Amino acid sequence: MSTGKTMDLQTTVVRDEDIIFSDMDDETVMMSMEKGEYYGINPVGRRIWELLETPVKVAGICETLSDEYNVSPEQCRKEVLVFLAQLSEKDIIKVMNE
Repeated sequence: MSTGKTMDLQTTVVRDEDIIFSDMDDETVMMSMEKGEYYGINPVGRRIWELLETPVKVAGICETLSDEYNVSPEQCRKEVLVFLAQLSEKDIIKVMNE
């Protein structure tokens, strides 16, 4: 179910504090207690999750990942926005109104 909130580079996002998570081998496993659902994310997703510990603009996430993973800014923006939209739809992150 979509929240109807669109994201762009100036959107601020943060983790939902109700999500329980743990690092296991090469992925992070998260659980929504409210929904009773588990989610797994890869190492890049884990890095994004780390960056979401405090409210951050999407542009800041993309800058960090572009530098750390040597990926083009355009490709990074595209993939990060898709990933964050998926997390938002599952209520794993909060999209903050500004």
